[in-house]
Amino acid sequence: MHELEARSARLAADLAREDAERANAAKTRFLAAASHDLRQPIQSMLLFASALDNHITDPGGREKYAMLERSLDTLRDLLEGLFNLSRLDSGTVPPRPASFPFRPLVEEIEASYAPIAAAKRLAFRVGGGCGATVRSDRTMLGQILRNLVENAIRYTDAGHVELDCVSTREDLRIEVRDTGIGISADQLDRIFEEFHQVGNPERDRTQGLGIGLAIVRRLCRLLGHQITVRSTPGQGSVFTLTVPHGEEQAELPLADATPTAASGAKRTVLLVDDDSIVLMALRTLFEQRGYQALIAGSTDHALERVRAAGKPPDLIVADYRLRGGEIGTETILKVRRLSGRPIPAIILTGEDGSVCERDLADHGAVIVQKPVTPRQLDAVIRRLLG
Repeated sequence: MHELEARSARLAADLAREDAERANAAKTRFLAAASHDLRQPIQSMLLFASALDNHITDPGGREKYAMLERSLDTLRDLLEGLFNLSRLDSGTVPPRPASFPFRPLVEEIEASYAPIAAAKRLAFRVGGGCGATVRSDRTMLGQILRNLVENAIRYTDAGHVELDCVSTREDLRIEVRDTGIGISADQLDRIFEEFHQVGNPERDRTQGLGIGLAIVRRLCRLLGHQITVRSTPGQGSVFTLTVPHGEEQAELPLADATPTAASGAKRTVLLVDDDSIVLMALRTLFEQRGYQALIAGSTDHALERVRAAGKPPDLIVADYRLRGGEIGTETILKVRRLSGRPIPAIILTGEDGSVCERDLADHGAVIVQKPVTPRQLDAVIRRLLG
């Protein structure tokens, strides 16, 4: 009798596990398929919300506008976390390790997150020890560091967030430090679990879903990088990531990407996206910043607009995946050939960054994942154009 009950229990457990695995696989397929389509309207909302800034002047309206911005930022962060988790669950994102200089990646992260830290009145510091060459998957390593920095900013209300490095003979130890709420000893083993959050018993979604560190752990396992944490409640935390050194490589100069427009002249930006709503939102954003915006929905249309303008643009911002099988890198290369110079370029994409990063490796364009906030886009543009 006991053997029969045990067999029935094992069978029930096996069936329940299979059901859970099927449900998880269905969730992963849905999120992967929906990722691009969901990013597009969120991107439009972020850009149009920013465009309202100069039109709202009364205090009550400003307060509501601030709440709108915070809500959209929260929506973006929540969906981004789910999309990243689904990509890892699907097993379709294999690491592609290579040697590369670490400092440019640190500068990208600083440009993206220093404005976010400043909005919370936090200092964002980058130490001087991050000049080594490392061996890793650049996209995945960037995602790890972005998640760690985002987490540090989210849980720090006063003081600073710092990214610094210590180089040893074998590896580079990257530290993300904060002066935030800290983590108690009994929570340290759980912070890398999915949906676990420290100091958020009410499940306040403005603090995320609690999957950023789960993604960090999964990526570290894929890459073979060690991640450790030490923390003191009420004083802050230090996350340490250990990455092996890579073969030294010469860094490409950025001088060729500097625009040569006459001093005092208005800059021109070429915007290419096959989603008309996103395109209109981008045009509104750039025109508010004083740019002359040329808009196009395809490569041929982009070339027509540049010829009609009679001068090359100072910046190209293009979606990666366009209609008719076109990709944004083709547009960038053809406009550069037409113009006869290496115009600085940004690729906006709702896809996994590693897909288009390989395509952009030799073309000097910067990848920005949709949905991007206007302040993050501004930081990337400042880095490109000065």
